[in-house]
Amino acid sequence: MFHFKELDALVDIVKEGLRFDGVVVSTPDFNPGFLHTMQYLQQLLTLKMFIIVEETGTQGIPVQIPSNHIYFGRYERHGFQDELFSRLRCWFDEGLSKDTPCSRRSKGIALNLHSKSLKVGETVIELTCKEFELLDLLLECQGQYIPTEQILHHLWDSYTSPEIVRQYVYKLRHKIETTAGRSDVILFRRGIGYSVSL
Repeated sequence: MFHFKELDALVDIVKEGLRFDGVVVSTPDFNPGFLHTMQYLQQLLTLKMFIIVEETGTQGIPVQIPSNHIYFGRYERHGFQDELFSRLRCWFDEGLSKDTPCSRRSKGIALNLHSKSLKVGETVIELTCKEFELLDLLLECQGQYIPTEQILHHLWDSYTSPEIVRQYVYKLRHKIETTAGRSDVILFRRGIGYSVSL
């Protein structure tokens, strides 16, 4: 895995014959010149790419996003790094082998590890990467209540407030209830932690 701030440098390296599986590209400005260079690069070599963009400057030119893995945002924005790292982990996980189970299941729900979505009954709910990671952890340990501090340790860094866990649980519960009509998927016991219904 390589990280490049200059896409032209990547083009030069590819021309020299170096081959690799995936590239993370960081650019401060998603503009027509950037698009042209990327299109040229894709003609040279099929690459798995993740693009991090600070701003869009297209000067009125319609933009066709060249990748499903693109994240717009400023590095200094609150929560940017957490969401970025979550998306990158999801991106890496797409290399799962065919032998890897495609879902985690509990009573009436299934978390798809490939599409990063939740199926409740017959309803499919799209998840953000961090929502997916939270549910994945709860389902991996289903039957157990996981303390807030343990969730925080697994999914965030030690400097993040435990309040972030409560916020994500609230968002998930709201999303599941409004989309699928279930309010009992994520359980909470004060002083013990969170779990999923069995």
